[in-house]
Amino acid sequence: MKVVIQISEKEKIPMGNIVGTHIAILKDVETIEVVFLEGAIVAATDEKVIKPLLDEKKVIVMACRTSMELNYIKETDLVKGVSPTPQGGFIEIIRRQQEGWFYIHV
Repeated sequence: MKVVIQISEKEKIPMGNIVGTHIAILKDVETIEVVFLEGAIVAATDEKVIKPLLDEKKVIVMACRTSMELNYIKETDLVKGVSPTPQGGFIEIIRRQQEGWFYIHV
């Protein structure tokens, strides 16, 4: 099973960490992609805020390229281990859903 998690609000970042790390312990989950966008994009620049996700081997942490541009965040500002989405975060999420991934919006 593969899961994509959308975190859009700064206030929901802690819950996103909890959801991502809890899902990671499930044996039938092979990959979790956590996409930070809109107000939550700030998490992608602060390692201590997203450390629980970065420590999980099954978790891929992504930053919405569009949200980065709107907030003047450069790729060099991202925490090591965080990748920008190829295009906008919503496009990434839609692609994952088309591929059959489970979708969670925190």
